Amino acid sequence: MVVKSRIAALINHLQQGLLERDTPARLALLAALSGEHLLLLGPPGTAKSELARRLHTLVDDSRYFERLLTRFSVPEELFGPLSIKALEQDRYLRQTKGYLPEAAIAFIDEIFKANSAILNSLLTLLNERQFDNGSERLGVPLISVIAASNELPDGAELNALYDRFLLRFQVAPIQDDSFTALLTLNHDYQEPPTELRLSNDDLTAIRDGAEQLPLADALIRLLHSLRTFLAEQEISVSDRRWRKVVKLLKVSAFCNNEPEAGLFDTWLLPHCLWQQPDQFERLNDWLHRHIAADPGFSPELITELVDSWQQRLEQDADPVLPALNEQGYQLYLDEQGQPVTEARGQRPRRNASGDLLYRQPRLPDASFTADEIRNLGGNLDQYQPLLESYQRPTALQPKAWPAAHIASRLRQLDERIDELTHYLGWLGQQLHGLAERLRQHLWLEQELATQAQRQLERQQQQLDQQRERLQQLRRDFSALPVEG
Repeated sequence: MVVKSRIAALINHLQQGLLERDTPARLALLAALSGEHLLLLGPPGTAKSELARRLHTLVDDSRYFERLLTRFSVPEELFGPLSIKALEQDRYLRQTKGYLPEAAIAFIDEIFKANSAILNSLLTLLNERQFDNGSERLGVPLISVIAASNELPDGAELNALYDRFLLRFQVAPIQDDSFTALLTLNHDYQEPPTELRLSNDDLTAIRDGAEQLPLADALIRLLHSLRTFLAEQEISVSDRRWRKVVKLLKVSAFCNNEPEAGLFDTWLLPHCLWQQPDQFERLNDWLHRHIAADPGFSPELITELVDSWQQRLEQDADPVLPALNEQGYQLYLDEQGQPVTEARGQRPRRNASGDLLYRQPRLPDASFTADEIRNLGGNLDQYQPLLESYQRPTALQPKAWPAAHIASRLRQLDERIDELTHYLGWLGQQLHGLAERLRQHLWLEQELATQAQRQLERQQQQLDQQRERLQQLRRDFSALPVEG
């Protein structure tokens, strides 16, 4: 059985001596582990073929195939020449030994130069792992193909081929910071020892084990959020591609000895979902903001929720004030909160914001002042005769509510508090020993790992504050007057 330490050793072998190629190296190995294919897009001389040659040394099956396509390439270059002896017997067979149908790992350069004579057989071989040789359809031992191109496909007939490459990476020449290291590089690639190499049984065990892993609830919510983001960005992703992405997420988690595919496995998503290279940065920025932030419990969402409960409390605790209509009749509110006056049919007076000027008093004590009348939008001349007859309360009393209303409010608050407490418990488990777990993570780059840890710590602090607000709101609702 393949263990995490073994995969880590293979990653180190794949990366040794390659400058700024850590990510495509991990993607190449992940493609082989999951039975998918990798497309490297970029100029010549950027170690694309070197990566494929190294990958084939990581597996027991040493059959390797490499070919550069041109617009004039013929099927014989990929699938083998026709058998003369078979033709003499009126059979159309190819001699496939040493060609793509019998390779375990393959590198195809300038993949999008494939013409229609090659395309159909290539699509079937990549996707179904089958090859039509004469009248027979045969299974092939292909583990993974790494393809390279200087440009994106041009023409609708190549879109299906482009879609066969679940993982995509744009390779660029090394940066200035690594240029001196490139000039002084003196490193010969050392193949891994035989005991480290992956057998077909190892690959089958990985894929079967990964298939059994569940998806974390937080991961499912993040994928829903990502799908919405992709729609906003007008990036189309097929249902088949989503299913393949889930398989990759599970393989990533399984090799890292995780019990479920979770948020940290989403490091690979930007490399699976872009159609045009300029879309990658938008996807990568989105991932950096959300890799550790469960969209169902984001601080922004929970803050909005708590703010809405604060508004409900203010409405329920709103004090009752005297109300008059335009003719000076006292205004009352019915059971539905609608204005009812002693003179039916009269419209109650409202201020510029549309609020009722007054509501019915409960504890009259002293007269309203002229300034208060003006502040509430009233007409001083109209209300002057009434100032002495209408009194103000010394302490405004809130409305009394039916017991069922308060119980409903408290029940809903308890549900929100319980949900948030449960999530904070999960978050605490994630943060326990997180720095060491991230340091030993097989796939995460250090920059992304640091970003994830900061997000989780900030999220925990902000959600703790919102839980305290919810608990205070519950106490405040409990203190509201109840009828009877």
